Amino acid sequence: MFKQQISISPLLILVSAVLIFSCVKKEKIEIGAVLPLTGSAAVWGQNAKMGLDIALKEINESGGILGSMMSLAYEDSESDPTKAVSALQKLININKIQVVVGDIASSSVLAMAPVAEGQQVVLLSPGASNPDITNAGNFIFRNWQSDALEGQVDADFAYSTRGYRKMAVLYVNNAYGGGLRTVFEEFFKKLGGQIVASEGFEQSSTDLRSQISRIAAAKPDAVFMPGYPPEMGAALKQAKEMGLKFQILSVQAFDDPQILQIAGDAAEGVIFSVPKPPDTSDTVVSNFMRKYKQTYNKEPGVCSDTGYDALRIIAWAMNSGARSSQEIKDQLLKLKDFSGAAGSTTFDENGDVLKPFIFKKVENGKFVSL
Repeated sequence: MFKQQISISPLLILVSAVLIFSCVKKEKIEIGAVLPLTGSAAVWGQNAKMGLDIALKEINESGGILGSMMSLAYEDSESDPTKAVSALQKLININKIQVVVGDIASSSVLAMAPVAEGQQVVLLSPGASNPDITNAGNFIFRNWQSDALEGQVDADFAYSTRGYRKMAVLYVNNAYGGGLRTVFEEFFKKLGGQIVASEGFEQSSTDLRSQISRIAAAKPDAVFMPGYPPEMGAALKQAKEMGLKFQILSVQAFDDPQILQIAGDAAEGVIFSVPKPPDTSDTVVSNFMRKYKQTYNKEPGVCSDTGYDALRIIAWAMNSGARSSQEIKDQLLKLKDFSGAAGSTTFDENGDVLKPFIFKKVENGKFVSL
């Protein structure tokens, strides 16, 4: 038998190689994002999304992930833990995604964490702060500070700096508010202070007059109030309508213009903690702020910079060669002094970050450094 010889043109080989290379080049790397795009925490979810979108554009314009373009698949948690879990399951089971940015709300992250951990999918939150997230799993990260730190800072400020000895607490009754309440109360009492009242309210509450009345009856030196902008704004307005004036100490969630719009001059004098702002002379910080203003015609809001950093951190891990969730997790644990829009980021062994705090005050309808 004779063997038939097949001649293959060198040009055909070249064309085939180009086509194969082009297909690889056009491969999309999809990242998931579960955020509260609607609901009571939507202001932060939208802020984070705007930061993520800027980061995505930058990453792809710079060549993507080793030549492959990155895309984002958004899911709306609506600030609801049950819906957040459903959104995460969709991204894992249908989109086959290995890494997800989200959520902002601590209650949603704590609900999603067992699913992400069980499926070994990396979950990186740009806004959740409940202390329990520290031990939520090996695949759970956040580039946002824990309430364990902020609650202690606030308690020390109330007792040592302001000299308060009797505090009341008015808090949103979910993982976010409850976590801050627990840390604050425990640390304030350790310092020698007394908690004379502790009143919770449900997320999306519009009438807090009963809780405010009970706090007034306890006659505290001041009130610690961790919550979300809509409810905190309503509380301040209703307290003023009731003829009551409390010194309010709040948390980073207060750092949103929405509260001033809701509460008006009832917000005057409120003091609240925020992470120390990043150095605006830093190139990464200044470039982000400039691009954000050009894109959205406004200054970055709470979670805008951490949303931006979250995607850039993931891109850094993947451009280092990590592809599977296990490889991405291992790479994130190696992150040291990542230069971002929110400042320097380093993850500890629990996937947490530590950042210093400062205090602001509402003065003449504006947020000013205390």
